[in-house]
Amino acid sequence: MKSSMKQWRRLMLLGIMAWVLLFFALLSYFLDARPDETLTSASSLLSQHPDTRRLTSIQSSHPQHNIVGSRHELASTLTTSYPGDEPEPSNSPDFSQESRERISETAEYPNHVSAPRNHGGEEEEEDDERENTNKEQGNRMRTTRRRVSSDSSDRGQYYFTKPASVLQRLWRGRMSADMLNPRLQHAMKEYVRSNKHRVSYKGHRKAAQSAKELVCQMKAQAQLRTVDGLEEPFASLGWARLVPSLPLDQLYRRQDKSSFKTCAVVTSAGAILHSGLGKEIDSHDAVLRFNSAPTEGYDRDVGNKTTIRIINSQILVNPRYRFNTNSIYRNVTLVAWDPPPYSLNLHKWYASPDFNLFSPYVEYRKRNSGQPFYILHPSYLWKLWDVIQGNTQENIQPNPPSSGFIGILMMMALCEQVHVYEYIPSLRQTDLCHYHERYVDIACTLGAYHPLLFEKRLIQRINTGPESDLKMKGRVTLPGFSTVNCDK
Repeated sequence: MKSSMKQWRRLMLLGIMAWVLLFFALLSYFLDARPDETLTSASSLLSQHPDTRRLTSIQSSHPQHNIVGSRHELASTLTTSYPGDEPEPSNSPDFSQESRERISETAEYPNHVSAPRNHGGEEEEEDDERENTNKEQGNRMRTTRRRVSSDSSDRGQYYFTKPASVLQRLWRGRMSADMLNPRLQHAMKEYVRSNKHRVSYKGHRKAAQSAKELVCQMKAQAQLRTVDGLEEPFASLGWARLVPSLPLDQLYRRQDKSSFKTCAVVTSAGAILHSGLGKEIDSHDAVLRFNSAPTEGYDRDVGNKTTIRIINSQILVNPRYRFNTNSIYRNVTLVAWDPPPYSLNLHKWYASPDFNLFSPYVEYRKRNSGQPFYILHPSYLWKLWDVIQGNTQENIQPNPPSSGFIGILMMMALCEQVHVYEYIPSLRQTDLCHYHERYVDIACTLGAYHPLLFEKRLIQRINTGPESDLKMKGRVTLPGFSTVNCDK
């Protein structure tokens, strides 16, 4: 009898110990997997980063316990074919009011848009109006955000919530979906499932190509193209007389050479703060910037020279960006884009753009006909996406590439050498999305809506600079297409 009782007590003790170990294991998993969610603002949809807005949309339509999906479940989803032309599931996330990434590289961006901070009383009035609206809706918390200046002492409080091994993988091009935490894995799975743009990829998945082979594929497959007004419905609307007379790839051309010798692509990532790279950036022949990223007050880190500015369609539509009055959109070449359907149906795109950029574009061109202003052709955007998917074994998000990737490939078509800053993050990497905003989310670095991880892997593969440049400057060095002989 006594031996039986002792055996029973031992079993009970072992059972309790097993439960305690299981509890601590689960606690450790969740604390490690979701560190960034406590940092994410729960403000209005207009003031959130688009990747996070999309995540909010997904999370609000699913119970909390469904957000933490297993990696095995993600892998099975990403190795299936896209829904293609199948009807969209009725319980898919509602993307109708979502904007693209406002890039912090990007991000978001774009190329995921997070609202910029205006100065003075106008900002406070708009914030109060949004907060009142949120209270009425009862589904958002009141939050306050303020601009972070380049010399702000607050910069130190932002840190990268991922372990150092993640940065090592980014530097060495070993990116995959297993780097994403459960929240972002779940979001990625949802985008693959919902397939808003009806993507149906028919191309081949290539084995690992050499850097030159990859550059040559980019050069041949993704040739720079803008809306020229010769196709319907634009031809009937007189756009041939509206768009610039010179194509973008000929605007700055130097006889038989590329438009520029050296170019800098300056992302809006928070990691560029305190970099001191401003003079180096301004030393390039041309500088590309994104959306509403400012230079005033940040010139020590980002420089103040701007040659081309890529803007997504919300910049033209949302009055917060003051597109018609803000001086950052003047005296530069503007290149706008909007997510079109994968089918490249221009009539459908014109009738139902993500944001109606067409009317503002027409009005702006009539008032400022001397300023070069282009709209990227839908075929260019999706050919870039095809390049990414064709060099990735996993099924990537069936959404357009980020503004960062679009800008990088565009400058490779215009320049002999391209330096990209903080697209692949340096040792300064934090979860701060943009150097000019106080907004924190790991999605700005690793992506959710855009196939950001897979974009970065391709860019790392064709990087000709040393790893020390990545670590210390966040700088990637890329060859211009004109400098690569693809006939040999």
